[in-house]
Amino acid sequence: TTAAHQRARLLEAMRARGGVTTLEAMRFLDIVDPRARIVELRKAGYRINTSWVHQPSECGRLHAVGLYTLTGGVERVAITRASSRPRDAASRQMMLAL
Repeated sequence: TTAAHQRARLLEAMRARGGVTTLEAMRFLDIVDPRARIVELRKAGYRINTSWVHQPSECGRLHAVGLYTLTGGVERVAITRASSRPRDAASRQMMLAL
């Protein structure tokens, strides 16, 4: 998939779900390095906040991962403290009609 398609999927997922973690983008959106797509979206003028959450990997080990939230059209980044609470079970599966 092209970077443009990956950015489009990432934007759609952030709009539909209110936020997407790094692991969710890799697992469900087929984006190998979501961080690069976030940087590109920010350079394009999207305002995306990053917060830190704990989320289990496929083997069940918790990892601190970025949670990206689309907040508007003006470029501005806010990084918040890490959360010790894992995202809920419902957030583990992502389905988007693209």
